[in-house]
Amino acid sequence: MARFLKYHFKTITMKKILLLLVIFISVHILKAQSIYNNNGIQKDISHQYILPRTAIVDNITVFPNPVSDVLKISLKSSEKSLVAISLFNNIGKQVYQQEYIVNEGNNVFAIEIRNKAIEPGIYFVQIVIDNEVITRKLIVK
Repeated sequence: MARFLKYHFKTITMKKILLLLVIFISVHILKAQSIYNNNGIQKDISHQYILPRTAIVDNITVFPNPVSDVLKISLKSSEKSLVAISLFNNIGKQVYQQEYIVNEGNNVFAIEIRNKAIEPGIYFVQIVIDNEVITRKLIVK
């Protein structure tokens, strides 16, 4: 009987150790996948820095601001992509939305504010490209 208990105790202990080891490794792998430093640069498990993916769009300009007739949006893109441009009023209601194809290099889009019946006030221009969201404040006269 003593041999049986000794063998059974060893088996249970080994199973517990293996289970704890599997849990520890799983948690460590998950933790390593989501480690970031204060600058938003991801680190891997060996603490070597992995540079973040570079932004597709750059040099975004919304002009003229304030606008009365035609709003122009200028942006520089590093690759051809699809962009969604939206206008939201000051209470968050979407008053305009349009998708455009962005080519590599400089792009300029024109939105005729008066033809869209957009009332004077404060608005926010939201530009969404490849899961990047850029927002700019706009005043319509």
